[in-house]
Amino acid sequence: MDAPLKDLRILDLSRLLPGPYGTMLLADLGAEVIKVESLPEGDPLRSIPPFLADGQSAHYVAVNRNKKSLAVDLKQPMGRQAFLRLVPTADAVLEGFRPGAADRLGIGYDALRTVNPRLVYCSLSGYGQTGPYRSRAGHDINYLALAGALGLTGERDGPPSIPAVQVADLGGGMLAALGILAGVLAARASGVGRYVDASMFDLVASLLGAHAVPCYWASGQVPGREGLPLTGLVPCYRVYQTKDGKHMALGAIEPKFWLAFCRAAGREDLQAAQYDPEAVPVVRQLFLTRTRLEWQALLAGVETCCEPVLDLDEALDGEQMVSRGLVQPLSDAPGLRVVGSPLVMGGTGAAPSPPPRLGEHTTELLRDVGYSDAAIEDMAAQGAVAV
Repeated sequence: MDAPLKDLRILDLSRLLPGPYGTMLLADLGAEVIKVESLPEGDPLRSIPPFLADGQSAHYVAVNRNKKSLAVDLKQPMGRQAFLRLVPTADAVLEGFRPGAADRLGIGYDALRTVNPRLVYCSLSGYGQTGPYRSRAGHDINYLALAGALGLTGERDGPPSIPAVQVADLGGGMLAALGILAGVLAARASGVGRYVDASMFDLVASLLGAHAVPCYWASGQVPGREGLPLTGLVPCYRVYQTKDGKHMALGAIEPKFWLAFCRAAGREDLQAAQYDPEAVPVVRQLFLTRTRLEWQALLAGVETCCEPVLDLDEALDGEQMVSRGLVQPLSDAPGLRVVGSPLVMGGTGAAPSPPPRLGEHTTELLRDVGYSDAAIEDMAAQGAVAV
């Protein structure tokens, strides 16, 4: 079966984590993703340790499988012209520069749509293309802080906790991928492309919408850490430490699951305390009476939404992860594994290909748009491209 996005070509000017993660999801679905990398170093993620046996950065490998690499100096006229020759062949361009930087390079939306009117152009930035913060530098922790998510995360009497997963960065990449797909769908129907302004700050704000309406605007109260039902306020939805210092995650929101937990734990007297914050210390002490393995054994087969909090090695080797095929070997890279695509559909079952070396596909891509080998060699000699 053909991969669902096999006819989609994306020129990816983004780097580091957010944009490359989003385009990797599209590449996993069959899109041809061309990393347009600056010279001389390419994507800065390539230089961040730790490094694998073949010299590649493990961080780079994690988010760049199934892609091609075009190494070009966009500040040189010849390099910029080479990129512009590829634009008519593309469905979409993704860039992650500060607002205005792409225009200064001569590769902004207004410049590219004159070359390809059907082009979908997505700008992925921290705070968006408008507003007082549009030019601010930022990273995941900053977007979470300013959007209000960080202030809600952590224990009531402690400082905000940094999430282990980069929610804004990775979510922003997914948002960009969604915007590109929506834009391409519309462009293929109308023949006219469009501009997509994707912001990581906006993404976090959107995720908080599920809390803002019922837990702030409707109540008139400002929730703090552990002040929301799903952040530890109530006993039925919390992380509890066990006797051996490990943890269990209880998510018994529905009354039937809470009742099942109380019965299995021999504490049916707690049934009425499901949403009572004052019962949290009681349930905390209850979990301290057994080890994590003992709780797993006690609740095995009981529908109560209570699971062990696994360390990363336990999770990656866990039976659910393995059975879903989420941990996959890279083709042509013996011994190297990656976490595969979360989307399961026909046409996406092949082993992922390794991420490209810097400039690995430069010659192939430039030949396809009419450059001779001699012209490519000349550009490489002048530092406009790398092959």
